[in-house]
Amino acid sequence: MARRGIHLSHEPVRLWSQRIGTDMALKMRVRRRGHSHRKWNMDVTYIKVKGYDMYLYRAIDKEGNLVDVYLSDTRDKKAAETFFKSCEVTTGIRPAQITTDKEPAFPNAIKKAIGNDVTHRDSKYMNNVMEQSHRAIKSRYRPMKGFQNSWCAMIFCTVFEEIKQFFRMHRKSQSQRRQCFSPRFQEFEKMAITEA
Repeated sequence: MARRGIHLSHEPVRLWSQRIGTDMALKMRVRRRGHSHRKWNMDVTYIKVKGYDMYLYRAIDKEGNLVDVYLSDTRDKKAAETFFKSCEVTTGIRPAQITTDKEPAFPNAIKKAIGNDVTHRDSKYMNNVMEQSHRAIKSRYRPMKGFQNSWCAMIFCTVFEEIKQFFRMHRKSQSQRRQCFSPRFQEFEKMAITEA
């Protein structure tokens, strides 16, 4: 908006993200369907909602691309199963290997939701890539000091992760990034205009 000379306070941007952000995130999610690698890393982190912990299930593939995000108020086998099924539906791909930390709910949830033909590696240290990928969402939500309700938290996490994935660069030089970002910004503006 600033590029077009329009200056807004934070409130219209917040309202815009609630109304239009989810639709854009769904379009971005559909756009990346079928483009995931078959080796996934999964982990759970917590975020504060009204002072209580809620659990953010996140998955990325071998190349660091987003697989899926799921927010739950529980950290148990049922929530993990729901997350694994959601990952498979979102990507349209059945994983060959899943790497997790020592989360006790994951092994049984993987067997029930995906099947026995998936290799499950559970090691505290093999999942460091996933631990590092939590940094982005944590750094964005910490200044807000938590969320006031779970609906806003879910919308924020989904939209943030999808937009971050949409603009993600894969080890390119600065000039290559400029060339890549230009069409992505144009596509992003087209999505925003059609949603408005």
